[in-house]
Amino acid sequence: MIFDASSIFVAIKNLKLDVLKGTTCELAKFELGNAVWKEVNIHESVNIDEGLKILDVLMKALEKMNVKNPNWSEVLKLVVKHDLTFYDASYVQLAIENSDVLVTEDKKLREKVKGVVDVRSVFDL
Repeated sequence: MIFDASSIFVAIKNLKLDVLKGTTCELAKFELGNAVWKEVNIHESVNIDEGLKILDVLMKALEKMNVKNPNWSEVLKLVVKHDLTFYDASYVQLAIENSDVLVTEDKKLREKVKGVVDVRSVFDL
């Protein structure tokens, strides 16, 4: 399974660590860091010390996953063909290249790539 950052974050937040046996894209590190930043600075749901602990857990989870990068030229083609962000298309391309399931919590992304790849949520696993 190919996990995007939204699914990694949700899996950890919901203590579903056992499902994170799969692959993700290297850019998940940055997207997860940004998600923690949002929790600290925008939502103010955690303080900086809690944010640092969350970030540590997220990065340790990534260390246990298979981190790959897709063919970037193919990613750009997906962006244009399916009106995706480059970030989202990176995970989709990994799923295509590995003939694997994409796991995402992004409903808009799931709709856009339905039929391109098999798409699921963490809660479907």
